[in-house]
Amino acid sequence: MTDLGQKQAAALAAAAASLARGLDAPGAGIPAGALPADFPAARLRDIDAVLSLPMHRMLGFELVKITREGAESRVVLDHRHGTPAGTVHGGVLYALLDPAAYMALLPHLPDGATASTHDIFVSVMRPAPIGADIRLHARVLRAGRRVAFLDAEARRGCDIIAAARITKTIFGA
Repeated sequence: MTDLGQKQAAALAAAAASLARGLDAPGAGIPAGALPADFPAARLRDIDAVLSLPMHRMLGFELVKITREGAESRVVLDHRHGTPAGTVHGGVLYALLDPAAYMALLPHLPDGATASTHDIFVSVMRPAPIGADIRLHARVLRAGRRVAFLDAEARRGCDIIAAARITKTIFGA
């Protein structure tokens, strides 16, 4: 097995072990200080649902913070995210920007509501190398009763790697 194959196998084994552990109680996977004091307790399950999705866990998606102004998440790129050129795959960026936007929308959703993406447009602006710490910043542009419009960016330091415009349909409101 090549060095790259061994690294990919090790990364997949680590992701599988993480999936097997699961989350114990609502909010168990949320970092301390990530939420404002007035964050609705009922939304902890929504955050857990996003953080515990097998694909998000396999990709290493982590919440940093959520406020009414937006959300910040992160991922450290490794060989699970890469192309043969040693940079992040564009599809990985799509898969990370979408849950980042959902996290930003959560404080704006009415009780009992959820949302689903019905449109996402992502522009990849520059390559990000394997090993990079990528920060995902998302904000709500407008949230109505049935539709929400969001922006999200993937950044490496000050450099924007990718930007997304996301439209979500709100259900159950």
